[in-house]
Amino acid sequence: MKAGVVGIVDGTFNVVDSFTDTVSQDGHDLERCLTIDRVFSLPGGDMAFAGRAAATTLRDRSTTTIENGAIHVTEEAHPETHHTEFVGVAGEFVAVGSGEGTFAFDLIAEDTGTDVERATLNLDAFFASHESATPWKAGFHGTGEDGVNGIFHGKNLRTDLDLEDVLRDSTLNQVGLSYRYNGNDVKMTASKSGYVEVYRPNGYDSANYLEYLRDEIVQHVS
Repeated sequence: MKAGVVGIVDGTFNVVDSFTDTVSQDGHDLERCLTIDRVFSLPGGDMAFAGRAAATTLRDRSTTTIENGAIHVTEEAHPETHHTEFVGVAGEFVAVGSGEGTFAFDLIAEDTGTDVERATLNLDAFFASHESATPWKAGFHGTGEDGVNGIFHGKNLRTDLDLEDVLRDSTLNQVGLSYRYNGNDVKMTASKSGYVEVYRPNGYDSANYLEYLRDEIVQHVS
């Protein structure tokens, strides 16, 4: 796993256990399942875990019928089951496969007696800490009269766009950088809403991804 939405743990735990349970809502029995597939060590020796989660929730759907020449639209709650993969470092942070998978934060929090909240990343601080990196993507939200809104791609936005000048009246909500990290050429992207993906090196596994998040990303959670 080399991409996901980061959740920060408030509390401490050493172990996450698999469990399955059922909760009742509006006359429906909704199942939830958390499965720990493996426990492994990061390069530095700390314990990490990987698993899958699934949960059934109620979602309103519109049903349209024609009766006696009249159109009737009704809303009914139907069960839907979602699933996600996740990886994490015990007592520190968790990453789930996508925004739809953030329900796993609640399951992990419930099992460990902690809170797990989706991260908000301070990308301006992250960018400023990598002065030698090559920015190939940048998304902006204007904060002043001359602020820029939009997403830009290029080979090197420091020169193609004059990125530093744009940032005087805007703030980053997306960024993609290429730079040297831990002896490797890393190409990555991150969003303010907590999504982080590492495209290169191709050989990165879950342990490498978690180590990268710990070293480079978690310190910039705001």
